[in-house]
Amino acid sequence: MKKILLLTDFSKNATNAILYALQFFSGNPCTFYLMYVHKVESYISDDLLENSKDSVYEAIAEKPKAKLKSLKATLIKDYAHEHYEFKTVIDYDVFTDAIKQAVRKFSLDYIVMGSNGASNVKEVLMGSNTINVIEKVSCKTLVVPSGYRFKLPHEFLVVLNPTTLLDQYLMDIIIAFITRFKLKLHVLRLVKNIVDTTVVVNDLDNLAYLGARYQRVEADDVDKAVAKYLETHPIDITTYVAQDKSFVERLFSASPNKEIKSRMNLPLLVLHSQ
Repeated sequence: MKKILLLTDFSKNATNAILYALQFFSGNPCTFYLMYVHKVESYISDDLLENSKDSVYEAIAEKPKAKLKSLKATLIKDYAHEHYEFKTVIDYDVFTDAIKQAVRKFSLDYIVMGSNGASNVKEVLMGSNTINVIEKVSCKTLVVPSGYRFKLPHEFLVVLNPTTLLDQYLMDIIIAFITRFKLKLHVLRLVKNIVDTTVVVNDLDNLAYLGARYQRVEADDVDKAVAKYLETHPIDITTYVAQDKSFVERLFSASPNKEIKSRMNLPLLVLHSQ
């Protein structure tokens, strides 16, 4: 049984991501943790001085608890035909710290979240919470774009940066994913020097029995390389390995250009190397 964290702030984006996940994992026994994280900075210092922490927490949690309870009841009713179990979680902490604790406590397999809005140009595409989770939390994370409606996925693109080694750990994750969801695998290998075939030989050895479509590209511009591939292949989900922080920063750069927008129109699965 898979254990999956569904993050919500009760926004349309979060609800859309939850509905996507419930359809995506259809047919698979799952325990879903519906989680709301209350920001620690929203506590009022006077309240903490005048009242016990427990009473302040209870007052703050009253509304989200009610919303989570209602959401849980709706999902249980709507997905009664699935082998799904739903649990609710409220935490009071720094956003990423709360998620890290949940990953450890519940031995989570996946985190699912929406690309959660923007307060400035840097956050136009993903939202600060989403970027922080991708960079700081070592758990497979599925990010669903705002307004994206579920359709049965068939084509799965894995993008590898020049320093990412396609080792057995990553191969096991990829194979399990494409097998469970019956996906056609595409691998786009970015290389610094097209002449250097060392990493390519390793890739092809690992991918030999998977029938994967493989392409290597000499490219410094991640966005253009991926956008070009998406133009010519019917990809349903893109995947990146959050191994190199500089690579992640380039993936989610501040420039809201058309290449990034093209890439972020699809659900994104972020993996983490061992």
